[in-house]
Amino acid sequence: AEYYMGGPRRVSLAGFYKEIDNPIENFLITAPGIIETSYANAPSAELYGAEFDISYGIDLADWGGFFETKQFLILANYTYTQSSISVGAADLAPIPGAPNLIASQVFDDGSPLVGQSDHVANLSLGIEDLDKVQQFTVLFNYASERVTLRGGALPDVVEDPGLTVDVVARSALKIGGLPLELSLEARNIFGRDNFEFQEVNGNRAELNTYQVGTSFAIGLKAEF
Repeated sequence: AEYYMGGPRRVSLAGFYKEIDNPIENFLITAPGIIETSYANAPSAELYGAEFDISYGIDLADWGGFFETKQFLILANYTYTQSSISVGAADLAPIPGAPNLIASQVFDDGSPLVGQSDHVANLSLGIEDLDKVQQFTVLFNYASERVTLRGGALPDVVEDPGLTVDVVARSALKIGGLPLELSLEARNIFGRDNFEFQEVNGNRAELNTYQVGTSFAIGLKAEF
């Protein structure tokens, strides 16, 4: 369902449902001194959810001066997703070297699909010029915890993406009559780290946790 209010203003709501045969899932292989990833097909899965999207622009012409040709633009998106794997007692999940592997040794019935967050949200707040290329935008991105590796006999490996915040800007300019576009970026400005871990009996093992840091970039594009 979509509703258009004119200009950049619109809102939409969508629902989805999927039945998936033999989804490919990655799982963890552990041995003394070894941590590896392999792949197997789960018997089946279902996935459903809803997505809400809104775009809304506010004209800033009444502010005058610098804002006379500007608008404040809000873009927001939220997706809610649920999924579950179906594993029967007699189902197989063949892998190299084990063509008759019982699926329940790798997959738990009812577990969510690998890579699926229950909640994903994005918010963009920006000011842009209506007459020329000139934008300044703050971006908020959030995803809830999601499985990244099946643990087999052990608990699954989980990633916690959390919230990241970026700032981007670009502006057209001319130097000596040559049209240029200057861009500036600051990514992950609060330094959100990557967290990927496995919890076993109350103990947490960090499998792929590392510092991400903040990155900065500047670009200049010319048209001849």
